[in-house]
Amino acid sequence: MMRRTWLQRLPLLAAALAPLLRPTATRAQGSAQVWLRVRNSSQEAFTHVWQGLPQQGTDANLGPLLPGDTSRWHALPATLAHYRKTRIQIGQRQLTHVTDQSFPGGQATLAPGHYTFSYALEGGALQLVVIPEAGTVDSSQPLQKQ
Repeated sequence: MMRRTWLQRLPLLAAALAPLLRPTATRAQGSAQVWLRVRNSSQEAFTHVWQGLPQQGTDANLGPLLPGDTSRWHALPATLAHYRKTRIQIGQRQLTHVTDQSFPGGQATLAPGHYTFSYALEGGALQLVVIPEAGTVDSSQPLQKQ
């Protein structure tokens, strides 16, 4: 009896789910994401690195980075709030860098794509260089030296 009820409702359920299954412009463009990784271009070890927006669940815990190491890739929504802050712990100090007009061409935001955030420590402050990257991303890529 219950099986018959579900079978009778199946066309209604399919009609309700159909709009969710159709590709949208956003999905067709790859969900408008910014793929990021962090490179330690300083002479000091970054004992821990975080990036993203914890309140929205888009924060990435990137772990430690030795001098010259580059983190794994991670995807964030292509909205400034999600990639605006990077926290780096060096020993017992935690430094938070807030991006502000640091992007290629002096842009205030990043276009969807792939970028390396290269951080150096100069005079006790983090200095950021944003490097646009070409190609696709393998999110399972291990930590690498570059």
